[in-house]
Amino acid sequence: MTGLEPLTIALRALVYAGSIGVAGGVLFWLSFPSAAAAVAPTLRRQIAAGFLLLLLIEPMRYAAFQLAIADGDPDLAFGPDLRAMGFETPIGQAALVRLAAAAVVLAATMFRARLVAGVAAAAVIGSFLIEGHTAASDVRPWVAPLLALHLAAVHWWIGALIPLIGVTRLADPVTVVAAVEAFGRLALWIVGVLVAGGAALVLLLAGTTLDLESAYQERLLVKVALVAVLITIAAVNKLRLTPLLRRNFALGAHRLRASIRLEIAVALAILAATAWLTATAPDS
Repeated sequence: MTGLEPLTIALRALVYAGSIGVAGGVLFWLSFPSAAAAVAPTLRRQIAAGFLLLLLIEPMRYAAFQLAIADGDPDLAFGPDLRAMGFETPIGQAALVRLAAAAVVLAATMFRARLVAGVAAAAVIGSFLIEGHTAASDVRPWVAPLLALHLAAVHWWIGALIPLIGVTRLADPVTVVAAVEAFGRLALWIVGVLVAGGAALVLLLAGTTLDLESAYQERLLVKVALVAVLITIAAVNKLRLTPLLRRNFALGAHRLRASIRLEIAVALAILAATAWLTATAPDS
């Protein structure tokens, strides 16, 4: 990696985190209303933090993009000829949609407008379809719906982790067990969508031939390995720790919180790996 690439990768990973904080918080609210009511302040803080992160990072991404196209010359990058170019590109347009939709989500959560929040969260997720190498793919009609499903699954899963920790701390045992078991049941389908959609995207974008000299495929293997770790942790949560909640609630809740924290750490690594992956083209 040279020049501004490490910075752009880091900023993109932070955009993923902000987006998941906003849209994932809404998806938790819609999926688990009783549990969400028990952790409403936590959920509002997550959504607000996600919005503020996007508000901070998207202008920095714009500045990095402008500097990249101007070969690092700030006078040229922010001069009258190039100043607004970023907003005419897919990156700039996606950022505007994302920020506007995230602002609507924030307002909707304050007024408890679930339908408005849900539509705006879908727009936050959908904003990623505007940019990236998949936007210019020759197989975009196939890629776009698969990517939309994949993104929605990622936001639902990772966006639920912090609220779930809050539920195990703040809710009564009956609500906790019900929420964790419901999450586990839904997660079976969500993980299926995530894995199937991801596999289909890989086949469409990278083909069926493994080429370890391909930078894209090397980075893809790193991401796949991290996803496998995440799924393993999730399986332990469902098969071992969730039943433990019924036998010994205090011990089960304590171990589940520790496991979810590990899950969050791995999820953040996956976001970084995804940003690293999307910094190169599938044919490179």
